[in-house]
Amino acid sequence: MKEIKISSNRIHNAYLLLGQEEEDLVNMANRFAITLLSEEKHFQEKGFATKEQYRENVALRVEKGEHPDCIVVDFQEKAGGGKKSSISIEQIRTEVKGTADISPKEGEYKLYLIKHSDTMTVEAQNAILKTLEEAPDFVVILLLAQNETKLLDTVLSRVVKVFAGEMDIEKRLRFFSQNPALVKLLPFLRELSFKKQQEMQEFAEELSTVPAEDLFCFLDIILRDVLCYKCTGNPALLYEKEGIPCLAEMGQRYSFRLLGKWGEYLERYKRGKTYNVQISLQIMDLFFLLHEEG
Repeated sequence: MKEIKISSNRIHNAYLLLGQEEEDLVNMANRFAITLLSEEKHFQEKGFATKEQYRENVALRVEKGEHPDCIVVDFQEKAGGGKKSSISIEQIRTEVKGTADISPKEGEYKLYLIKHSDTMTVEAQNAILKTLEEAPDFVVILLLAQNETKLLDTVLSRVVKVFAGEMDIEKRLRFFSQNPALVKLLPFLRELSFKKQQEMQEFAEELSTVPAEDLFCFLDIILRDVLCYKCTGNPALLYEKEGIPCLAEMGQRYSFRLLGKWGEYLERYKRGKTYNVQISLQIMDLFFLLHEEG
């Protein structure tokens, strides 16, 4: 599989939001869209006295489906009434591929929210692959899905996963809290920009004793919480309650672009792209990324 390329001046261009409740998925997607589309430095030129007023305006239009740079793709209406139960290749070609090259009308980004993405036909999924990987820098695609097994591996390899809603995470966190190395991981990440290479190397060696599945799962949860806090600013929505100060600081410090890279690293490791690379070296790779760009 071709490695995903991320431009140095933008966030990751494709995210997969997973959850069992459609309302949770839509709410998370809308919060993400509002946060990104309201990052406008020239709000006064648009007639708003404060950035907060501009954000409120963006939020209202996103929630009403009226923002020109937030395109929602969902089941189409049937000719005889009702809605279709899948998203076709024609719909992807028309609503996504056919408009992806058109620049945003208001700000720096244009978002595509593809609801029920796990109902895309195989042909539709194949059609969107190139856009997922080679979209213009200003395009961000959010795939909303309940069942990731319905998506092709080629699609999954091109997105950063973010989980919405419950996924039995509390039980996992209680289990992880019994591992001394994992207990130290979140505070270590918080202070990573101040760590020396020797300290990072020693901790990476310690983390290599943790089962890889547990390590990457915990890093996934941390990434999810950091993204959630960055989008909402609401600590009540975070899973790792005891780590809220660390997560909040990381959410404020790390950019969407860097968090996208973090997710890309995790997905590559979990999908076996580095079979012959020691866990400690993989972790050092992630540490260097966060240390240098955080």
